[in-house]
Amino acid sequence: MGKFKLLKELTVYIDEAFEDFYNTMLHDVRLGVFFESDEQVITLIETQKKHFSASLSLDIEVLKQNYIKLGEFHYDLRIPYIDFMKGTDILEEHFLLNAQKCKSTKKLMGEIFEYFKIMKAFTAKGYLNRMLSEDKRDLETFFEQVIVDTNTYLPKKLILRKIQWLKELLNSIELNEDFNIESRDGFLIKEWLDEMEFLTLEKRTFFEELEQRIYLNTQNLFYFLHRGEYLEILPLYSSLLNVYKLTLMMNNAVTIEYANKVIEDMQLDSLTQLFRKDIFQELLKKEIALVQREENYKISIAYIDLDNFKMVNDSFGHYSGDKVIEKMGESMRNNIRASDMGFRIGGDEFALILKNATKEEAKNVCEKIKADFSSYQFIFNDEVSFSVSVSVGISEFSTQEKIEIEDILKDVDTKLYLAKHKGKNQVCI
Repeated sequence: MGKFKLLKELTVYIDEAFEDFYNTMLHDVRLGVFFESDEQVITLIETQKKHFSASLSLDIEVLKQNYIKLGEFHYDLRIPYIDFMKGTDILEEHFLLNAQKCKSTKKLMGEIFEYFKIMKAFTAKGYLNRMLSEDKRDLETFFEQVIVDTNTYLPKKLILRKIQWLKELLNSIELNEDFNIESRDGFLIKEWLDEMEFLTLEKRTFFEELEQRIYLNTQNLFYFLHRGEYLEILPLYSSLLNVYKLTLMMNNAVTIEYANKVIEDMQLDSLTQLFRKDIFQELLKKEIALVQREENYKISIAYIDLDNFKMVNDSFGHYSGDKVIEKMGESMRNNIRASDMGFRIGGDEFALILKNATKEEAKNVCEKIKADFSSYQFIFNDEVSFSVSVSVGISEFSTQEKIEIEDILKDVDTKLYLAKHKGKNQVCI
């Protein structure tokens, strides 16, 4: 028997609640990109209503498993969790409003809060499951590379210890086991620093601070993991993921000069908090090599260009131009998965590498970025505001045949030119 007996009183208002919910989403420029037609909306309404009504009779543990599967489903569709949360908050608000029409309003509202807490937490766990699965696969691929690579600057034994530590970390998260970070062999970045005497004091300090971030984020992550608070875990896990990308990049330093270059390149662009231009092709080459080794692996590359950006600088000044660039970085970061990578490759030019994504999936992500960014109103003064549109070109790479990186980028650039030629403010694949 389900726990949410009072919630069943809302079934008389369920049609109104879900129709209001989807009407709100359709009128939201960012969320409207999820829907292709009115027929699709009607189908989704009916599916969600049935799911909600059936869930009220489920055992709590079964309900949690259902929402884990729902989270995994949304992740596979490349829907950022922030979008799922926004839709869920809209629906929760409508149920709370309708609860005021029922008897036992206070107790009913308590059930609504508890129901949506479960929904949000365990869909977050579904997202986490998929992220862990992809990251474990990537780590195995990296492990295989290290085994055969003879050009690592750092001792191979040290690199393998670091990979083993990361494997144990991911396994402990997946199995919800205790993880004593201080007792794990291979954690200390200090071991890496001892092997890189050429580093300046500034760069050594950077990596020492990185170690502190790893320690703090890991401790916090397992605190929330053991409490089942998956909403708190996702941002902590994403942060750890970015850190391990940074540390593993150090393995590819074949000379002292190259090692220094990697460290410098991994610094984020100050305005956008995206990766800088110089590291774009380096990371793209690694993904291309992975595609050529893995039969079913693919990537999509997107070029994003601001429309008429020179006019923004000329009309509103460079301060306003910087705010536009800053917002573009925010829109990109909020709409890609933690495993995808965003770059600022020019003044008003950006790029995305979307791992294991078809061009159609990449287009869906870029449409959301475009909608989010283009709907934003930049305030110039009390009387004047303005918005900026973007053009996007996308190319998918999934062949195991040898191909030059220049040819891939030329194809992406051609798609971007097509978007511009068709009138701008669109995505072309």
